[in-house]
Amino acid sequence: MQINRTSGGTRTFNENDGIEVFVIQKVIEWINTASPVKESSELVYKKTPIAVLKIKMKNGDVAIVKPAYNCYIQNQSKFCTLADGDVILTQKNQKLRLKSAEFFDWLLTGWKHESTTPPKDTKEMMVNDILMLLLGPEIDTAVSNYYSEYLTYSPSVYPYQVEIVNVKRIGGFRTFHFLITLETTPVVGAHISVGKDRLIFEIAPTIIPSQIKLKKFEHLETHDLPPHWQDIIKQKAR
Repeated sequence: MQINRTSGGTRTFNENDGIEVFVIQKVIEWINTASPVKESSELVYKKTPIAVLKIKMKNGDVAIVKPAYNCYIQNQSKFCTLADGDVILTQKNQKLRLKSAEFFDWLLTGWKHESTTPPKDTKEMMVNDILMLLLGPEIDTAVSNYYSEYLTYSPSVYPYQVEIVNVKRIGGFRTFHFLITLETTPVVGAHISVGKDRLIFEIAPTIIPSQIKLKKFEHLETHDLPPHWQDIIKQKAR
């Protein structure tokens, strides 16, 4: 993810960086929770933006976010002013105007002040992250299989969007047989959530060949997709 100011200044945030990934998550949350805004003028996009944010997805697509402008003509002259709190998201050649005051302020100056000091790492956090990497292929397969019935595009699951809900040891102390319950939020594009799901995996050395088996997949929520992603819907998830 990279942001550039027209007047100078640029910064890149990398998903593989343990600090910067939290900034990316914050930006994606703003996009997903912003309210759509009806266009007030067809001239909105004619103004050179003060800042441009580019978000590169895993599939190679690039989403672009810019501050929005309100433009009007007076005495045959065009005037454009920043639309306070509004941004323009461009993805798959479609533009969507969104309202998010926090995101708007961040695009103007907030990105400059993002901390580069890493949060304190812990043994628990590292073990959690290792576990998510190991379970990742099984999670991806389960999610892809479910959503293939409802979407033409397979959602992605990021390790930091998987929450451990419960872990249970089967057979008593120090047996290596477990049930683990996870909840995840699969996304498409610029981390646009498609729903929320609960997965229960059984983990044991006697499970061949991977020692991991999906016991239950439960779809908890279906999230509405923005207009420019409606074309991937086959049918509503149940």
